[in-house]
Amino acid sequence: MFDQKYLKNEIEKLDGALSNHVNLYLIGGGSMSFQNLKDATKDIDVVVRSESDIKLLRSALAQMGYSVPAIRGPYKQMQASAIMENKDGFRWDIFVSVVCGGLKLSDAMTDRAMNLFSMDKVSINMISLEDIFIFKSITSRERDREDMYLLFLQGLDFDIIREEIIWQNDNNMSAAWIAFFFNGLEEVVERYSIVIPFFNEFHDMAYSDMLSQMILDRLELGGATVEDLNLNFGVGDIEALMPSLIHR
Repeated sequence: MFDQKYLKNEIEKLDGALSNHVNLYLIGGGSMSFQNLKDATKDIDVVVRSESDIKLLRSALAQMGYSVPAIRGPYKQMQASAIMENKDGFRWDIFVSVVCGGLKLSDAMTDRAMNLFSMDKVSINMISLEDIFIFKSITSRERDREDMYLLFLQGLDFDIIREEIIWQNDNNMSAAWIAFFFNGLEEVVERYSIVIPFFNEFHDMAYSDMLSQMILDRLELGGATVEDLNLNFGVGDIEALMPSLIHR
């Protein structure tokens, strides 16, 4: 585990190694460490907004002695654009605009982000606690559930969370994002016995979203009638779901 001092030192080294300026958005435990919500973190999750930025970042980290480690389990599922690790075992998980294969660093997220500090070649921005909560909800790492609970205790604005996850779902139809979000949310509620605003609404949206995705998957196989779908999925009226299916 690496504390805030270690993170700051690595960023200062990065500033000296970069050939051009980059904006980094901290989205995970690193951001929580800088906000004094965690004593230490195993890695730093950052998002850049262009391919040119990630090339600059990878080159600079390589100069600092970082290399590509073996990736497995939940870390592989996050689908980072690049992962670099140094001899201490400290890791950078780097994403280009999209995290976990689909969740985007939206304009609303960058508007809510706060600049932590800027150096000659690097600016460090922290996304809001609400947005960190969203990103952590879609992962399968055990410690992310603990972090979600810690974030909840800070007093989150669930109106922001609701609006953002709906936007994410509407702007990426490749996966049932509300269903993924709700799965993480439900685990935290059950584990820590907390009451989450809009929980029942999130449940209903997740169910509808997941059902729509399952029906689409079935339709892609071909040969299914409306009667078949009603029977297979236990839905009284598949046609009532048609608007959301067409939207997808």
